[in-house]
Order: sequence, then structure tokens, then C-alpha cells
Amino acid sequence: MGSGVGMDRGPGMDGGPGMDGGAGLGGGAGVVGPVAGGPVAAGPVAAGSVAGGPVADGPVAGGPVADGPLAGGPLGGRQAEGDNTGSVLKAGLECAARLARRSGIETAPLRGKLLRPFAAFSLVPAARRGLLDERFWLGCLAVQMVHEASLHHDDVLDGGFGRRNGATLLARKGPGAALLAGDIYLTGSYRVALMTGWDDFVAEFVAAVAATVRGEKLQGELAAAPDPAARYEEVVRAKSGALFGAAASLAGCVGRKPGEGVLTLSPQLLRELGVELGAFYQLVDDFLDYCPAENTGKPKLQDFTNRTWTFVLGTRGREWFERAPAEAAREFFRPGSAGTDCITDGRAYGGGGMSPRVGASQSAGGSMAEWAVARLAQRASALVDRLKALRTGPEIVGLVDGWTGRCLKAAREGASAAIAVPPAPAGRRRMSEATTAANIAARALALGPRSQWGRYFSRNSRTFSFASLLFPAAERRRVREIYAFCRFTDDLVDDADGLAGRSGGLAGGSVDSMGTSSDPAVGSADAVARLHETLDVWAEICGLAYEGHSTGIPLADVVMGSMAEERIPFDLASELIEGVRMDVEPRLYPTMDELRRYTYRVASVVGAWLTQAFGVRGAWVLERAHGLGHGMQLTNIVRDVGEDLAMGRIYLPADRMAAHDVTPESLAAMKARTRAGSAVEECYIELLEEMMTVADSSYAAAYEGMPYLPPFFRRPVAVAAQVYRGIQDKVRANGYDNLNRRAYTTLREKMMLANQGLGRLRGNPPQPNFADAR
Repeated sequence: MGSGVGMDRGPGMDGGPGMDGGAGLGGGAGVVGPVAGGPVAAGPVAAGSVAGGPVADGPVAGGPVADGPLAGGPLGGRQAEGDNTGSVLKAGLECAARLARRSGIETAPLRGKLLRPFAAFSLVPAARRGLLDERFWLGCLAVQMVHEASLHHDDVLDGGFGRRNGATLLARKGPGAALLAGDIYLTGSYRVALMTGWDDFVAEFVAAVAATVRGEKLQGELAAAPDPAARYEEVVRAKSGALFGAAASLAGCVGRKPGEGVLTLSPQLLRELGVELGAFYQLVDDFLDYCPAENTGKPKLQDFTNRTWTFVLGTRGREWFERAPAEAAREFFRPGSAGTDCITDGRAYGGGGMSPRVGASQSAGGSMAEWAVARLAQRASALVDRLKALRTGPEIVGLVDGWTGRCLKAAREGASAAIAVPPAPAGRRRMSEATTAANIAARALALGPRSQWGRYFSRNSRTFSFASLLFPAAERRRVREIYAFCRFTDDLVDDADGLAGRSGGLAGGSVDSMGTSSDPAVGSADAVARLHETLDVWAEICGLAYEGHSTGIPLADVVMGSMAEERIPFDLASELIEGVRMDVEPRLYPTMDELRRYTYRVASVVGAWLTQAFGVRGAWVLERAHGLGHGMQLTNIVRDVGEDLAMGRIYLPADRMAAHDVTPESLAAMKARTRAGSAVEECYIELLEEMMTVADSSYAAAYEGMPYLPPFFRRPVAVAAQVYRGIQDKVRANGYDNLNRRAYTTLREKMMLANQGLGRLRGNPPQPNFADAR
């Protein structure tokens, strides 16, 4: 029958949707042309160093293709015999990563298909590959790190729990860990890009990062746009194309020294080619998301469940997402589903009709899948023509052909394979919510390791910390962890930088008849919305932790995990959060019954939580635990009237105020008079005595239930109750001036009150057979 919450006021890793989907889309069928026999084998990369750089970890080139990032995997295509492109890529990136780590930069793990570095390497003319040096590979690494960062951020935004045929960091460790990893890789990527010494590449790189973020934002707005198809091309060119473009621009820098002019192809021309390659890749990924037969390493229909609009929908708008996921999958492959919804003027994708080499039809009798793959084939044909005109290496042409082949195969197989559709999320997470989750995680991690949570508890709850000294060590740690959780939840609102009614003083404002401050800084709509969002995100994090998911926030994982193990209803934590939410905006409580709803949420549930944590589930005892929380919170309210009034808040029930001729305006006036030396008015004293009498009756009922608690639990609860009740006597000793003075007990007084509480406990022995009757 624990006490109330004691809130001292009145009251590298994995990817995201649309990027390198799990196994990635790299290594397309038909990658041809030996690389090992070219100049790379004789160049400085093969010699075991990067352009003479201080890399002493062995040769870069060589090694079997099976070990390279472009080989194998569900979407890895055929490699020509003797082609060691994958090994060269990974070795070059590993050397760059070692250089970066020596500069104190934390680099992303080199996994997935490394498509952007692959594009950069493939666009380097064969005759110049012998000139590859550490600057080229550092540029490739910078782009890859941004990609990895974007994957983590995407996962938090879109709820991506699976990628590369495994669990994402979000699923394994929660949003805090995913956001932190993304931020580390993103900031590190800028430092790596600067290490290249190529100013024009750095400019391209910075612009690409900004475009990638803009693309994500635009994509989140597509489904609600009047004409999403009109903006889709802008989205894919920014979201996916920009980083490919930055990578491609590196090919024009090969062989240059700082300050030299551009050699061979201009980085800007190559960038545009890379943007088109990346945009095409995004279309392929969007198409395969609807194809159950293709294993991309991600759950199917993630775009659908996230309500993400993609080109496969033709001219369909948000109404598409109103159907069931399985129905959407069937409709995608249903003959005749293309209809007029998928017929556009074709300006963005090369006109109507189907490329002769595709062998499908875009007639009105075709399916959405056939129409989409026809557009992909047309775009692939145009892209291949551009690549061949620039005499790029065959690897990049093979990559595009491989992607197209996969889409054709998926369209032929249709919906024949079973599809496991992920559950639809509550709603697409906005960027602001992701930021909120990161802020919560940062604040929670600032509490330190689990062993230090007791300090946070002691600093913020002196009375309960004092009483907890009577617990055995293990039980004391459990109590402190629960109280730390409750205190942290309350502080998410209390410490919100003076937002939503927490002005810290009237500052010339006044309090109207509803107890609302006129201070313009108080309760702004934006501030209130941010506080509500903070509590929404915290509730979601706690719910995930209660269900057994690692959130990356130890406070949530430990406390909610223990709560679940002890089979304590999550409703108690949820009610606590809702109680804190009641403090976001000032309100008036008309009656004591209305106020009790608030005190139950912020205090009584904590008593019930602790009582159940120590094995007591009887309804009669739990009712008295609720009562103890109610009494303690009433004591809080009496103590803090003046502080709450300064923040535009009044917790005294309106009907009891009216019965004693006390109004919000008279309270403000009385506060000013007592500050000047006047005595507290008798009507106000009578109101406070009535409140304290109600609290005393709750304390008395609580003492009746204490004997039925475990022996190690009843003594600290009795002490906490009596020490807290002692605050009311201090209010009396202060002449009832709780408008300008805060009542508190000294350590000596706490010791005296503790003895009184233990004596009162001894005076309430358990009744014979009462527990059995209960």
C-alpha cells in the first residue's frame, strides 16, 4: 500500500522503407566485364595502401567474390567469373573507414549492397581506375554513412522493424538508439566528406543530404496531396536520387589533386546521371513492396501500411489506403485493375505503351502491376541508353537490367506467393514525434545507469526517500525505481522550459475566475501540443517496453519489464501518464469527486502499483492504498496553493471554495496582502481545515490496511504516511500562509514523525481472520 507519487506541486545498423531493402537491390543479373583484369589490379589499391596512405592492414583488392557485398543474398544477381568488384568496393571502403576512425570518427558498418559506392566505382572509366585513391573511397564512405543514417531515421518515422531479413535497431533497442545511431553517422559523414579535399564534391554532398531530408518530408505529404502523381518524381529524385547523384559525381574527381580542374566527365554531369539512377532504384523498390514473391528482406506492403503514396497507384489518391492490406495486394495483380486510374500522359516516364523487349501489355485489361512494370521498363531503357552514350562500365548497365528483370519476374509471378502483411501503425510518425522520442531518450539516459536512479529519487522525493531507508536493499531498489519512473514522467511536463502554463510567476498577469493566467506566455497552442505529443510518445515507449520490446531507454525497459513480469496491469502506468496530462492545461475542479479523479491518477495508482509489486492483490487493501495516495496528494495541494496560483492553477475544489466565500480573485489579493504582513483570512483557514480533514480521514483508513502488508513493507509505508501528514501541521504552524510560504519538515521533525507513524501502526493490529474474509 505504497504512497503517492509525491509530485512536488499541487497536483550501424539497419534500414528504413524505400532504401536498400534488406538484402538490397544490388547485384542485378547480367553484371559483366572483368574488373580484376583491368587497371585496378595494378593500381595503388591493389598494392595494400590507398594512394600511399597510411593503411597497414593488408591488401585492398582480391578475395573471393562470394565474400563481397554484391554477391549472394536474395536480390544479389549473377557475377561474371573473375569479377571481384564486390571485394574491391568493400576493401576500399574498409580502408577509408580505418582512416576515418583514426581521426576519431565513428563509421557505419559496411553492409547491404553498397549501391551508391558501387555506382560511383562503375562510373569511373576503366582506364582511370588505377588512379583511385583514398579520397575517392572516403567520398564513397561519406555517402554510405548518410544512407545508413537515413535508414535509422526512416525506421523511426515509419515504424520499420524489419530489414535485411532481420530486426532493425529500432526493433532491437528502440527509437532512442536508432535516432542516436543515425545522428552519429550523419554528423560523422560531413567530417569524412571534408577529408576528401575536393571542394566541389563536398558542395554536392551537402546539397544531397539536404535534398534527401526534403524528399522524406515531401513523401510524407504525398498521400494527402490533391495530385500526388505530380510531385512523386520530385520526391524520388530527392529522397533516393540525391545520394546516388553525390556518389556518381565522385567519378569525375578521380585522378585530380586539390585545386586542379575537372578531368574527363564533369561531376555535375555525372551527378545528374546518378540522380536518375537513384530515382529509378526507388521506383523498383516501391514496385517490389507490393510483390509477395520477391524477398527484399523487408515485410511486404510497408508503403501501404504506412499510407505512403508511390507511383504504382497511378492516379489513385488516399482512398486506396482505406481497403484491407490483403485486398490491396490482390487488387494490385487483378486483371483489368489498371483501367483509367493508371493511364497518365506519360511525360515523366517516356509516354504510353510497352517497350518491345518487355512483352507485357499496358492495355485497359492489364493489371496495376503490369502497368507499373511497363513504366519501369521504359524508364530503364532510357537510362541504359544514357549510360551507354557516356561509355560507362558494363557493371552499371548490368545493375539496371538486373533490377528490371526482377520486376518483370515479380509481375509474372503475381500474388501467387503468400504475403505476410505487417499490422497497420496507429499513424505515420511525424518528424516532430521522432525528435520528441530522441529528446525523451536523452533525458532518460541523463539519469545515468540503473545504480544511480536512487539519487534522482532522493533528490526529488525527500519524504519517500527517507521512508524507503526502512526497506531491505532489494525492495528499496524496486521502490526507488518505480518512484524514479513516476518522477521522470511528471518532469516531462514540469520541466518543459516554462511551456503550457508553467510560467514560474504571474509576471504582471492575473488569474481569472477559471484560474487561468493572463500571462501571454502561458498555455500557447504550440506549447500545449508539444507537451501532449511528449506524453503520447512516452506512453508508446512504455507500452512497447511493457510488451517486452527493447526501447533503448533503460528506465522504461527496467520498470515496465518488471511491471509486466509481476503481472501488474499496464493501466496503472497509463493512468499515471494521463494524470500528468491533466496538468498540461490549467483546469478547475468543480467538486472533490472531480478532484479525486486527478489524485487517483497521479498518486493512488502509484500506491496500488507498489502494493501489487509486493504481492498484495486484495481489493480491500488496494482500496486503502488508493486512499493513502489521495490523502497525500491533498496534502500536496494544501501545501502548494501559492505556487500553483503563480502558475495559473487552482486545485482547490470550486464548490468548497464557494462554500467558504473564496474565489480565485480573492486568493490573488490575499496573497499580496499576506506578503505585506497581513494575517490569512478566517474563511480561507476554514477551507484549508476542511481539505486537511478529508486528507486525515484518508490517512486513518490507510492505517487500517497497513497491518495486512508484508512486514518489510508496512513500516516504511506507516512512516511515509505520518511524515507526509506532518506537512499539514507545518501549514498550521505557518499561520496557514501557504500562499507565500512552503511548509516542509526538518530531518529532526521527520524522525519524530516516523516514531509517531510506527506507534500508530502498532495501534492498528490486524483483525483475526479478517484476511481470510477478504
